[in-house]
Amino acid sequence: MGAYPSRADGDRRRRGFTLLEVAIALAILGGVLLVLATTTARFMHTVTLDRVRTQANAVADAHVALIRLWPAYDSLTVEFDGTTANYPFAGWSRETTVTQDVANGYTRITVAVTAPVLDSTVRRTITLAEQP
Repeated sequence: MGAYPSRADGDRRRRGFTLLEVAIALAILGGVLLVLATTTARFMHTVTLDRVRTQANAVADAHVALIRLWPAYDSLTVEFDGTTANYPFAGWSRETTVTQDVANGYTRITVAVTAPVLDSTVRRTITLAEQP
């Protein structure tokens, strides 16, 4: 035997991947990348919904805080009852409902904020007792 192996011995010792092995590896890699892309898209959608819901909660909370600080209890209906469209962003709306119960001396106020991507409305309700 010489220093170099014969062609028949070289074929058996040859290292590397066959075309079938490479194709299988690429198919597995493609599947993993597809799952990763789908998971990333779902995650980004969830993050966006969470951000929008947090902003809607902040809008409702800020409006409730403004109502609580309003000095004229009798003018709550005139000042706040109604809908504001495209606030604070285009496509959003903030609806404020003021219901006064004069007999019992309290006012119930509901602030509802809707946004295009939200599946449900964000609501805040407070009850204010009439000030003497």
